[in-house]
Amino acid sequence: MNDTLLALCAQHGDRKTFSQGQLIHQRGDARPGLNIVQTGQVKVGNYGLDGQYQLTSYLQRGDSFGEVTLLVEQPRTHHSEAHTDVVLTHLNHQAFNWMNANVPEFNTYLLTSLAIKLNMALEMMDDHRRLPTHVRLAKILYKQCTQPTLNTIKIRQSDCAELLAVTLLSSHKALSKLTMLNLVSTSYGAILVHDKLQLEQWLNDHLSLLPVQQN
Repeated sequence: MNDTLLALCAQHGDRKTFSQGQLIHQRGDARPGLNIVQTGQVKVGNYGLDGQYQLTSYLQRGDSFGEVTLLVEQPRTHHSEAHTDVVLTHLNHQAFNWMNANVPEFNTYLLTSLAIKLNMALEMMDDHRRLPTHVRLAKILYKQCTQPTLNTIKIRQSDCAELLAVTLLSSHKALSKLTMLNLVSTSYGAILVHDKLQLEQWLNDHLSLLPVQQN
């Protein structure tokens, strides 16, 4: 969502603030509303029966969640919490319907956002079925690269384990394989990708289907 649309949503929605670590919604919450991130970062995921947390994604400025509660009147499918201090715009039914009826750009955003989320979900399912853990980790790191050469990605090994839905030990082994291949190295609280183009070529040699593309 661009800044103009963010500002318009803020005019018609309610401002909500959350401190780092504070719960925003629980899985199964049936209260309807679309939440749009104005500032900060939201952590979205679920807990398994064994209590282990599985991270789905991090949402930041311009991202939204909660469409399912309004469009198909279903409860929320994930836990969401403030990963940092967060400011959200909350659109209730009335505000959501007004935006739908009066702002064509809002409809375009919703369709685009839902299409992206569907594509990401299908890609994630395919990756889990086909790819070894270290290749999936390399793909996650590649998508966070912003520079053509050296990239410092602020991510902990525990974050990698959550994103991969594996144990910390499995995540460590995957990272060790990428380190041995000289694709990455580690520093405190971060992973260094030595050369994005080199990592891209390595990934395309190991994915077997579509080449990776920067989002």
